[in-house]
Amino acid sequence: MSDAGTSGNRDLRDAFGRFATGVAVITAYEDGRPTGLTVNSLTSVSLDPPLLLWCLRRASQRRDVFAHAQHFGVNVLAADQRPASRWFAADRQPFDRVAWHAGHAGVPLLDGAIAHYVCRRAGDFDGGDHIIVLGEVVRFRCTDGEPLVFHSGAYQAVRALQPQEVTAPAP
Repeated sequence: MSDAGTSGNRDLRDAFGRFATGVAVITAYEDGRPTGLTVNSLTSVSLDPPLLLWCLRRASQRRDVFAHAQHFGVNVLAADQRPASRWFAADRQPFDRVAWHAGHAGVPLLDGAIAHYVCRRAGDFDGGDHIIVLGEVVRFRCTDGEPLVFHSGAYQAVRALQPQEVTAPAP
């Protein structure tokens, strides 16, 4: 087992990457224009009150936008939205390449996402080289569909597991 304090960041990053995650695009407005960024650090926190969190890299070029946005959108991407994930991850503003609409509080929401959450900022917390952003969910919507998944540094397909055949024990 490696010591996290002495192993290289690449080794630890690779180890963190063994945890499969969904992929989401966080959206908000900046100077009247929609902006967004790709994250895979998203988790539900609480049902009552409804809270979720995501992590914002301190070095992000869009840190100021998301650090001050009072509302933001969380768009859980479908498997066929891999290009959108890459565009938003590249610090570009691809809203002219993706279909979207304004949701509650004017938050940009990406068409085709399998889930949308519109959140009111509930707090920020120190997370080392990231800022942990806590959001209170004020509106949400979900649909069926295959999620976009990231594992070991690459996008992955999700395969449904077949139900195990259960045999009743003999009397």
